[in-house]
Parts: sequence; C-alpha cells; structure tokens
Amino acid sequence: MGARRYDFDNSRWTSVNTTVADYNAAPTNDKFTIYNKSIYAMRAGKVVGCWRNAPENPRPKLSGDSETTKPWLHSNLKNGLMPGGGNMLWIEHDDGTRMLYAHMIPGTISSALCPNNDVAYPAPIGNNSEMKYVAVPEAQQAVISKGQYLGRVGNSGNSTGPHLHVHLQDSSGVGQLITFNRGMAAVPDDTKPYPVWTRFAGSTIPGGSQLIWAPRTVGSQYVRHGMAAVAMQGWFSHLADSGFKPAWFDGYTVNGSTFYNMVWKPANLAWRAYFGQSGASYQTVFNDAMDDGYVPVQVDSHQTGSGTRYSVIFEKKAMAFLARHGLTYQQHLDVMEQAKDLNMRPVNISVVSSGGERRYTTLYNQQNVGGWTVSSQLSAAAYQAKVTSEWDAGRRPIYLNSYVHDGNVNYTAVFAQAPVNSWVARHGHTSAQFQTSFNDFSAQGYLTDVVAGIDGEDVHRFAGLWSKN
Repeated sequence: MGARRYDFDNSRWTSVNTTVADYNAAPTNDKFTIYNKSIYAMRAGKVVGCWRNAPENPRPKLSGDSETTKPWLHSNLKNGLMPGGGNMLWIEHDDGTRMLYAHMIPGTISSALCPNNDVAYPAPIGNNSEMKYVAVPEAQQAVISKGQYLGRVGNSGNSTGPHLHVHLQDSSGVGQLITFNRGMAAVPDDTKPYPVWTRFAGSTIPGGSQLIWAPRTVGSQYVRHGMAAVAMQGWFSHLADSGFKPAWFDGYTVNGSTFYNMVWKPANLAWRAYFGQSGASYQTVFNDAMDDGYVPVQVDSHQTGSGTRYSVIFEKKAMAFLARHGLTYQQHLDVMEQAKDLNMRPVNISVVSSGGERRYTTLYNQQNVGGWTVSSQLSAAAYQAKVTSEWDAGRRPIYLNSYVHDGNVNYTAVFAQAPVNSWVARHGHTSAQFQTSFNDFSAQGYLTDVVAGIDGEDVHRFAGLWSKN
C-alpha cells in the first residue's frame, strides 16, 4: 500500500513528492509520498512476533535493476539475516487471526511494543520459519488497542520501495480477505485529477490498481475554505464516508469560478445535503426531504453565470421552520414579519445580486436565541460598526454572508443574544490571513461557526465567526 498525489504540472498520478527528473537523478526512499507516514492498528490484539531495528534498503528498485544481484535490497536480507517484512509487527486478534504490518523505518516501532532489539539475526534463517527469531514470549506480548500508533512507513525487508504491507491470515496461516468499515476507491486515471469515488464500506477493496481514500478520524469539526467546485463532490463523499455531517456550506464566485467554504461535525443523526443546485433542483430535493421527514438546518445561495445556485443541509428531526428562496427585498421583509409572528428566529439570510436586484434565500426556526436583529445591506465599515453597536446592546453575530451588489461589497449579518463564553469575528481576510486566524482561534479552543466568501469579487476574501462555551 503506497500513497499517490496528483501532479498537476505533469498531469499524472505519482507516488513521489518531487519531479520526475529529481527522482530519477537521486531515487531515495524519502522522496516517496508515503515514506515516514504514521501507521495505526486496525484492530486490537497482542504482539506475537516483531522486529524493529533491521536496516533499511539503500534505495527503491529501478526499472533497469538486475533481478539476480538485486542492488536495491540490503545485504542482511539477501543473506537471510532479517525478516522478509523488515521491521514489522504480527498482531494476533481475539478471534485467532493475525495481521502483519511490515516494512517500517528502523527504530520507529517502540521497544515497548517489540522486545527484539537486534539489528540482525544471530545466524541466517535458512529454511526455518522467521518465528524462530521474531516470536515474542507470551509474558512480553504487548497489548495493542485499535487505532494505536505502531510505527512509520519505510522500505525495510523484501520491498521494492517504501510502502505498507498489511496481511491478514487465520490461525492456520491461510490468507484472509480484509473487510473495511469505511473507505472509498477509484481507478487511477492520469486524465482525471478528480475521479469518481466509490464507497466499499462493509466490503473489501475492489480488485486491480485502485486509489484508496481512507476515512479520516472524526474530531470536533472539519473546516475548509476556498475549495474549488470541481473538488467539492470528492470531499463531500469522503467526509460523509468518514462519519461527519455537514453543518455549514457557503458557495461564492471569484472571477466567474465557483468555490465553497464548509464546516463538518460528527454525524449524530440521519442527514442529507446538496450543493450547487439550480432553483428547480433545489425545490425538488427540498420537497423530497420534507416527504421523508427531514427539515432544513442551513440554506445558502450564490450567483453564477448560469443563474443562482443553492445549497441546503437537512436533518431528520421534528422542528418547525419557515424557508423561502428567490425573494425580493420587500418579500424578505414580509417573510421576516411572518417569522416573528410564529416566534421564529433567523438561521440564514443569504443574499445574491441577480439582474441588478438583491435576491434573498432565508431560513427561520424556533430555536431560542433571545433578542435578534438582521441587517442585509452593510458595507464593510458599516458591518464593523454594527458589530460594535450590537455588542454594546448585548448581541453577537451568529450568521454572516457577503456578496457584491452594484460593484460594492455588502454584508448580511444576524445578531442575537445567544449566550457563549467567548466569540470572535473577522472579515476581509485573504486566504492566508483566514488560515492564520483559524489556526490561532482553534488553538485557543474556539470552534468555527461561519466561513463566508464574498460572492462576486475578483479576489478571494473571507469572513468568519468563532465561538466557545
């Protein structure tokens, strides 16, 4: 198992992290993308066999190498003085099956997991089983937890280049298929940097050469900004497969190209979501979701050369709401008064500039946030002043949207008394500035509530809201 990235300069999928010329001039192990990546246990068990200090192969195999002399292999392997798996762990599971994790970098398996500290066998292994030297006495067998760090991917043992070898066998030594709870696969195609990914959850990895997008660990949230629309579906599928649910979508355009900002959180109920929908498609998925017992929890709109596009997140739960799209300014005001009569508060007030008019996509529900106000035509300076005056009145921003209208940047903001221990807001950031703010606030324990890009600008500019309880 290796790792590949898409090399846009040369239009190809590649296993190395440098140019073809640089790699061919000096083909070293550390030029492989997967080299030195962390390895974690797929299942709990105990270490019944291991090796940790075998020297690494001098380099990867090259196309012209002799199959007789095998110059890419370390002499200790050719002389029978190390396991074929190099630095490796045999982990036995409760059901008696064993998993091999092989070819790791010397010393990256800790001595707490592997008591075999020799560099080489005391004598060539010959026709004997490697367990003659790698077996771990029962009293020294380390207990492994699922997800525990094991070591780092390297190029030790009988290997043609840096990779992770995993192998499952039953108690009789017969190889077994590995079934995965999550994961996606795609056939590598140099013409497709954004392939169509297929889930293999509950099954095995499809046969043949495959790109594998492994699930990521589910944390408190996952946030991205400025993602090109062409990459969005792949990330959507990956995060859903990993066990997240979307909490925020924000579409925007820069010089006519569409981008997305998004926030995902751990999935704790049934959900469905859509992005980049035309008005007709948006209405269709909305109606279908209602029929199936879902309610909208976030809506968004952005303007493209093909018209307004909509995004929406649904969750399966009981909640009264009021949602509208394509409203004029006056219709927006009328719906807001209707929401007040229903004791509802604004969740989203998304605005686009279409045909010289502002068009509103709105969502209200009955979640209690205390007193609230809405402003939808603020300049950057007016927005900053509004934040200050609303703060003095005991309210904070809980929603933010930005768009260009008549050549000017406008902000839409909802302010409410919703209590939190602390909050921060930023706007007018470049991508780098936003990333710095995100990193700083995340390190201080803040969660991202809103990421908004200015829809219709000729450069990327971002605003954000963060809070912590």
